[in-house]
Amino acid sequence: MALATAHFTFADAPPARVSTRRAVGLRLVGVTALLAAAAITVLAGLAVFHSMLAAGQYRLSELESEITAERERLIDLRYELQMLHGPAEIELMGVGALGLVSATDPIDVRIEPRHIAAVDPPQRSIHEGGDWLSIKTLLTDASTAHDRRS
Repeated sequence: MALATAHFTFADAPPARVSTRRAVGLRLVGVTALLAAAAITVLAGLAVFHSMLAAGQYRLSELESEITAERERLIDLRYELQMLHGPAEIELMGVGALGLVSATDPIDVRIEPRHIAAVDPPQRSIHEGGDWLSIKTLLTDASTAHDRRS
């Protein structure tokens, strides 16, 4: 007995087999399209994320340059403040803006012991925010007492 082999072509295949192959092919195309759509969505999300990251980096570099400029301005302002508090500038402002004149002769201020006893000793140093009002009163009294004797 000889075995007969049959060769079927696609057109000769039974209808059930053709629809199964077609269904598998359609599923394969559907899965491939779904995976392609997911990949495109992921890539679009990555592009949006990258653009947001780049915008943040640009803003950060702008802020760093602003900080650098403000630090340089602060250094200039501190230097100007030191210059304005210098003795020469204070003298210039006193003579020009306030109309002060230089003393012709030095004046000795003599503080009498009764004035010193009348004022409570300051609790703190004058430079630490001591009692300026009592010292001002003390010096005013001493200068008026000096003027009355002259």
